[in-house]
Amino acid sequence: MPGINQAQVTSRYLSVISSSNQESNAARSFVIIKEGELLKEGIKHTTKQQYIGLQTPLVIKYNKSLKNNIQLQWIIKSINKKNGSIKLISKFKGKARFTRDNYIWKSDILDSTVHDRQRLVFRPKPFKHQPVKYKKGRNNKNKRARYGGGTRKINHFKYNPQYAYDITLHVFNNHKRIFTHRTNLQMDYKDMIRQEYINHYNIKHHKAKDRGNIAIPLRSEIIRTPETPKNMEGNPLTESKYKFIINEGMDTLVTDINKHYFKYLNKINSKGGIVDLNKKRRKVPDNKLWISSGWRNPERNEWYSNKINGNHQRGSAVDIIIMAPSSSIESALGYWILWKSLSKNRTKIKGSWQLESNGIALTRKMYWQDIDPKNGIPDAFDKADHLHANVK
Repeated sequence: MPGINQAQVTSRYLSVISSSNQESNAARSFVIIKEGELLKEGIKHTTKQQYIGLQTPLVIKYNKSLKNNIQLQWIIKSINKKNGSIKLISKFKGKARFTRDNYIWKSDILDSTVHDRQRLVFRPKPFKHQPVKYKKGRNNKNKRARYGGGTRKINHFKYNPQYAYDITLHVFNNHKRIFTHRTNLQMDYKDMIRQEYINHYNIKHHKAKDRGNIAIPLRSEIIRTPETPKNMEGNPLTESKYKFIINEGMDTLVTDINKHYFKYLNKINSKGGIVDLNKKRRKVPDNKLWISSGWRNPERNEWYSNKINGNHQRGSAVDIIIMAPSSSIESALGYWILWKSLSKNRTKIKGSWQLESNGIALTRKMYWQDIDPKNGIPDAFDKADHLHANVK
């Protein structure tokens, strides 16, 4: 997506107001909400929440003085047809049409009798999340079912569509074109992320009566993606391609888990391994930890998760995998050692955790029973496919 982080301005005579958020305005970016709809803003627990409930119009002003023989014509062109149409706030008239690739609106030729013709004001029309219910899970063949699919306008491994508009102003002298000025308004990555939270704000869970209503992050809460913690593998605390994340303590939690795991692993190995339920000592390979999931943008979360407003979307949850063959003895022993290392350091780690299999938490009795398979290792560690941890 070339130029996504910085809009290009080609005319110094056109000034732009794109948002009531000064940071967005400085970036010439914007978000789209339904007019008058109150949405909570401030996703982190440390943020004083406020509400956003007004779709700020996009305003483009031509700053040159005009003589009576000068006419103007404004043109709005959406970069992507999926952006949809606009709602014109300016009082002058125009015509709109959809082409195969985009949406184009053109004003009439505006002469000196048209009031406020040097100021173009419009709103992008909000769109509905499709479908209206959030439904995820696995089908009868234990394969992840692609219910929902978010707005159906995205690649679920990547991001929402970028909403953008090219603005053109033709200047005529006695109906002969003499100048053309252009400017551009487009969402940057931060507002694309915020737009995903807006799109999902009112979505309902297919089994629950209430809505998720997870708050909209402030731009200041969206930060650059950090490096993967030392001695760990996998995703750098995110599954998205945005290059930005929301982080509410994931990095500190992961670092602590990794530190205590290797400390305990070294201690076990120095004694020749871990003693299983059959009093047999088993040597454990030095399995590294793999971050399989950290922060999830809402579109990715909807495709992947059962949680409509889970902690992954707040940047306060992480999934960690033992780097060993799935369902192997090495994997089971690794999860057992990981669990023991966390249990022994519970007061030192600011978080909570549970072992899961296919997204479902394992039951308490599985941590001490050895039924299936009967191999001297508690069933919880045989069945586990990842550790889910939440920031406290």
